[in-house]
Amino acid sequence: MILIFCLACTDDTYDRHYQADTNLVAENNLMETVESLPELSLWTEILRKYGYDRMLSQTQAYTLFAPSNRALAGLDTTGINVQTELIENHIARYILPASGNTPFPIAMLNGKRISLSPINGNWAFGSTPFALPNKSIVASNGIVHLLDNYETFFPNTWEYLAKNPQLDSIKNYLYSFDEIRFEPEASVPGSVVDGQQTYLDSVFVNYNTLVRQLGYINREDSSYTMIVPTNEAWTEAYNRIKEYYVYYNKNAATADSLQRANTAFALLQDLVFNNTEQISPQDSLISTSGNTFYHPQYLFEGAEPVTTSNGTAYMTDLLRFKPHESWHDSITVEAEFIQGRENTLSTPSVERVVNTAITGISNGRYLKLDPTTTSGNPTASFEIPNTLSGKYNIYCVFVTGKAANEKAQGLKPNKVFFNLTYLDTNGKSVLSRFPASGNITTDPNVIDTVTVASGFKFPTANYGETDESGEAITTVILKIVSDVGRTETTAFSRVLLLDCILLEPEKQ
Repeated sequence: MILIFCLACTDDTYDRHYQADTNLVAENNLMETVESLPELSLWTEILRKYGYDRMLSQTQAYTLFAPSNRALAGLDTTGINVQTELIENHIARYILPASGNTPFPIAMLNGKRISLSPINGNWAFGSTPFALPNKSIVASNGIVHLLDNYETFFPNTWEYLAKNPQLDSIKNYLYSFDEIRFEPEASVPGSVVDGQQTYLDSVFVNYNTLVRQLGYINREDSSYTMIVPTNEAWTEAYNRIKEYYVYYNKNAATADSLQRANTAFALLQDLVFNNTEQISPQDSLISTSGNTFYHPQYLFEGAEPVTTSNGTAYMTDLLRFKPHESWHDSITVEAEFIQGRENTLSTPSVERVVNTAITGISNGRYLKLDPTTTSGNPTASFEIPNTLSGKYNIYCVFVTGKAANEKAQGLKPNKVFFNLTYLDTNGKSVLSRFPASGNITTDPNVIDTVTVASGFKFPTANYGETDESGEAITTVILKIVSDVGRTETTAFSRVLLLDCILLEPEKQ
């Protein structure tokens, strides 16, 4: 990825960007200058092999930090990206003479920032001193600084993934989202040929939609901590997590695709932590997905820390995230929301909490279902989205009549049961009744969180499912049924006051 930076310096030489300095009298361009120096024959060969001779022969201004033959003679380029890790690690935009008394950072073509520093009368490029006696040669379109060594490439976290074969699983998955985009606004326009704009210097940027979600671990100006699973850890975590993403679809390939995609994202979603956003990292860490991990030291047990140019990568053979802390989220369905709700034998209305002494009702609103007949028992059905094929404790929250009237007396309880509808692994719709027999009686004087089911496991997930039009598919429905007999109305109320449905993941 090529990024453009502007340097703020007192010397106006630094303000000359792409065009060569008209005050420079050298006739040879940068490529011709490099070719003319016998001690740079290996560097010349590398530049030509990878096509940089054309770039360095044009009018745009660059500074080359050129390693000598002695520096490159023993360099093994197998296993490295020569363009990114060697060539672009030694070329910067702009004309950058070695002058002044203070070090300053330089943005290299590969996005790295390397300091140019005065040291005891000489200059150093990063940790690499200039060759002695000093050779800094002016060309018509830039400057060549000779080095007696090459500057070692310091990978960021993103680049580190490609450096270690033990990390192939996560690297291959993350890199599969790469997309190279041309950036005309950052490129240098040339002439118009046959009605088409040409560019003297084309800038391409690497976009990765997944990295944009997880955190910019590919940027030098960022600081991240990342837990990086080895291939062993990836396989173990994937096989464990995929059981939460079992789907039924008439097209088995679609079900498999959903499982693979959602399992991989669940595995990745909490691996990255932005160091600039942590308030008290010893007490808690917030991942870039927004999940908070308290006393987070256990996440890093047995991990090997590796310092990168933009943070620290902790390589581990075991991912220690607990499901309920990460991908296995709680689900709340607000009863007052119309979408996904149906009611029978009742008139619905959304009520506000009037009694300020009553707290804990979400959004300060609740659903009231008034029976439409003197003998009818209201029902309310709620679609439950984004369920996983995991275990949940399921609750229904009933509101006390005191929410509307703090002086209410003689409040009567509800008597209800619940029907839960869901799909099995064969796509069959299953209905389970809770309790299996009998009813549940609520407490009308408090906000009563009634347990519908404990440790209930859905055989299939509906998380992220959509139809052909892109609309969400919901295969889970919870139905609340008032079950007050004709002779029980003096003891029970058929009016239902409902706050929400809660699904809390069972902790493991």
